[in-house]
Amino acid sequence: MPEEKDMTVGVWAEQWFTQRVGKWNPNTEGGYRNLICNHIIPGVGRAVVSTLTARRIQSFYKRLAQNGLSARSVWCVHLLLRRCLDEACRDGQIPLNPARLCSVPQTEEHQTIPLRLGQLQRYLNAAEELGTLPIIYTGLTSGLRQCELLTLSWADFYVPCRYIRKGKRLLALNDKASALLADLPLSELTTVFLNAKTGEPYRLHEFYYLHKRILKEARLPWVAFRDLQRQCMEVGI
Repeated sequence: MPEEKDMTVGVWAEQWFTQRVGKWNPNTEGGYRNLICNHIIPGVGRAVVSTLTARRIQSFYKRLAQNGLSARSVWCVHLLLRRCLDEACRDGQIPLNPARLCSVPQTEEHQTIPLRLGQLQRYLNAAEELGTLPIIYTGLTSGLRQCELLTLSWADFYVPCRYIRKGKRLLALNDKASALLADLPLSELTTVFLNAKTGEPYRLHEFYYLHKRILKEARLPWVAFRDLQRQCMEVGI
């Protein structure tokens, strides 16, 4: 095993993946394996983690697109590489994740596709069936950014007064959001919304795949959560 300061992206990605095999469903695991083995390792696998730059990653994404990989697939590569390098940050190998400095072009799938009221309700029904309506409904109707939603603590909520204080912002809760929050069980953790599979706060990629699954269950086309939030707040669901 190479010393941490000499570890390549390929070795790190393989190690990161191997340590987590069995923790995902088969489809997710197969998808991650494909992205790592067929794209990340051939593209930037020889780069040393500690010297990898945003410029090199950006060039890697550009090559993937030029070689015919769909914009959607490039986006998935970006999410997984960013996740692997986030772990390298937590491990102390790098002070900053260079993938977070990269921009990935929005795809047609990521462009806003207005949904009808009936489709919005199908989305909410699917979220309820999956047991995730509180976090989804609060996120869609409160105006919270995703990072704020996932890190929200009980101290930020003032359910009896129906508002959330996040920094200098004061965000109103409607009746339904207030009721959903009031019914949530308290835990030893201060974070409000926990992933039922891990018992821990949602990570950004986990929330992304949750949203994607809800859309699939509701038989809806792709629409980014932030765009869906904008639609829901406009129609006042």
